[in-house]
Amino acid sequence: MRYQSPVAHIALCALPLLAPALPLPAQAGMPPRSIMVVDWERQKNNVLAYIDAMPDSAMTFAPTPGVRTFAQQIEHFVGTNTQIAAFVLRGLKQPPTLGDRDTYYRDKAALRDFTTKSYDYLLESLRAATPAQLAKSYTLFNQPAAPAWRWLDLSKEHAVWTFGQLIPYLRLNKVTPPPYDMPF
Repeated sequence: MRYQSPVAHIALCALPLLAPALPLPAQAGMPPRSIMVVDWERQKNNVLAYIDAMPDSAMTFAPTPGVRTFAQQIEHFVGTNTQIAAFVLRGLKQPPTLGDRDTYYRDKAALRDFTTKSYDYLLESLRAATPAQLAKSYTLFNQPAAPAWRWLDLSKEHAVWTFGQLIPYLRLNKVTPPPYDMPF
């Protein structure tokens, strides 16, 4: 048996603890969780600012027939965020019910409450997710499989796209859209 000094033995044993973990293939390109959390918190604050700016009477406003109302637009992307968190981060078959649709479609305070609960649900789910959960692939909405972190990224992109469509809703109600809080 070869002699090994106690210092060398301790160093060799500690090496795996000091070396950075190799990313799983599905983690390649994944932003750090801290960045994801900051981005989702910023989006939450931007959406709440738009809800706060819109007059109470305009929750049911639609700029043209056949399009979603202001409240329905908010619910459309906020609800998708809740679904993604429930399906890929919590492994649920159905998202939780975070408000009464009939109420938040017409009541600003209820829409704000629904939105807050939805973003808080997503943020809690994201903060609690393990790297393995974020790397696990899922097939949703008849789309190709993607890791959970990518579904979160796509949901955020969908939310920003839909959120941007709210500018005419505010302007047609004589409201100047609040400034968009940018990360830079």
